[in-house]
Amino acid sequence: MPVPLPFYLGILLFAMKLRERYRQLQDPAVVKAMVVRSVYASMALEDQAVPLARLEALYEQTAPIPPAGAVAR
Repeated sequence: MPVPLPFYLGILLFAMKLRERYRQLQDPAVVKAMVVRSVYASMALEDQAVPLARLEALYEQTAPIPPAGAVAR
């Protein structure tokens, strides 16, 4: 019987498989467009429309968090 993976490890492996299967997910511009469109559409469904320019600016503020052991040189 296979040993179940911890939850977070399972998600990590799932994300890796998605990136391998869909090469366009490695392009930051494509990911940004997908996220901005999804948030815009979700908010519009809730009658809380936000301008796309504002959502793009908010997306730009969300920079990836470097790993705890990473040191800039």
